[in-house]
Amino acid sequence: MTADAGLARPGYLDHWGLAEAPFLLDPDPRFAYERADHQEGLARVLFGISQLGGLTLITGEVGSGKTLLCQTLARLLDGRGFRVATVANPPRTPAALLAALLAAAGGEPAGGSAARLARLLRARLAAIAEDGGRAVLVIDEAQRLDPRALDEVRMLTNAGDAGPGAPVALLGQPELARQVERMPQVAQRVVVRYHLGPMSAEEVAAYADHRARVAGARRPVLSPRAAAAVHAETGGVPRLVNMLLANALFVAAGRGEERIDADTIRDLAEDRRISERAARDGGDGGPPA
Repeated sequence: MTADAGLARPGYLDHWGLAEAPFLLDPDPRFAYERADHQEGLARVLFGISQLGGLTLITGEVGSGKTLLCQTLARLLDGRGFRVATVANPPRTPAALLAALLAAAGGEPAGGSAARLARLLRARLAAIAEDGGRAVLVIDEAQRLDPRALDEVRMLTNAGDAGPGAPVALLGQPELARQVERMPQVAQRVVVRYHLGPMSAEEVAAYADHRARVAGARRPVLSPRAAAAVHAETGGVPRLVNMLLANALFVAAGRGEERIDADTIRDLAEDRRISERAARDGGDGGPPA
C-alpha cells in the first residue's frame, strides 16, 4: 500500500468491501448503535420530556456518545411533533445562553439583559405553542454553564407571566451532575437522570460489526480476540474505539488480514504508547519512562 493511498478513494475500503469509512470521529446518526441500556435510557429521557417536563440530565465521559445521543433524541422528538431547539457548546453566561436558545428556537437575534432575553424566549415558546407545537430546549456540553446560567435554565421549565415554560434536556460530562447537586433549586427540577457508561467487550464487537455493515461490509471485520483487545485498550469508550479501529482497518488491509487480528490492535496500541512516552520525555527533558 503506497503512502499516498489516502489522497483519492482510500484503497483499504475495497479490501473490506466498504462503501465508506465506518469509524470516523464526527457523530453520524446513520451509524448509531443502540445498546440495550441506551434504549432504556433513551426511553426514560423521552418519557421525562414528553410526560413530566422539568429538567432531564444526561451525563457521560468525553467520547461516550452524548452528542450522537443528542442527535438521536432530537430526531425522535421531532417525529413526535416537538419543536427542538438545540444549543451545543453553550456560552457560559445567562444572557449569552438565553440569546443562543432564542436563536435556536427560531426567534429573531436579540441582545440586552438576561431578563429581557428571558421574556423574548418565553414569547417565542408561546408562539410555538399557538402554532400547535411543543418546544423542547436541548443543551449539549452543559457542564460549561456557570451557576447563574443553570438557574436561568431551571426557571425556563416553569410557566411564568411572560409565557409558558419548556422541558429542558441537559447533556454534559460527569461534573455537570456535581454542579447540579450543589444547587438544590436546580436538582429538585431534575425528573430523569441517565449516565452513558462505556461498552462491554461483547458490545464493542457488536458495535464494530454494526458500523461496518452500515458502511457496506458483508462480513465481520473484527475477530473475537481483536474485539477483546480493543476493549482492553479503550475501556469501551466509543470515540477511542473509533480512533483505534479506523487505524486498524487501514493497517490490517495492508497486512492482508481477512479480519482485524488482535496482534494488529496490540501493535497499534503499543505505537500509541511509544508516541505518548516520546512526547512526555521531549516535553520535560526527563529520562524515558
